[in-house]
Amino acid sequence: MDSTHAPSQIVLAEDNLADVGLVRKALREHNILHDLRVITDGEAALKFIDLLNQDAEMPCPDLFLPDLHLPKRDGAQILRVFRASERCGHTPVVILTSSDPRWSRQNAETNAATRYFQKPLLLDQFMQLGRIVKEVIGDGQ
Repeated sequence: MDSTHAPSQIVLAEDNLADVGLVRKALREHNILHDLRVITDGEAALKFIDLLNQDAEMPCPDLFLPDLHLPKRDGAQILRVFRASERCGHTPVVILTSSDPRWSRQNAETNAATRYFQKPLLLDQFMQLGRIVKEVIGDGQ
């Protein structure tokens, strides 16, 4: 990792601790210098978005990784609210989901998700999330 660049600020909205660990591993495996903020439910994600909108001092994340299936609030609703943010709505979003129903992918595309990542069952396939993140946030970190 190149320590001359600031770490990418990544927000992960994920309630499954095993998946949080896999995301961390994928980011490390692809040498992505990052600070990861984990939000574990949809209500907390909406509060975080409100905070971003209200506090001009708080920087927008470089990447938002919401799971579509969160407790308390639906990931699609979180994506809509995030995209509507005047301050941070431009931030790249990579949707994470363990299912791949057509409506989920269409909803993600309708709400301008940058990428859509279906969580695979195999570890080496999950590690490809790091490659996707690197492509989305850029290699020049």
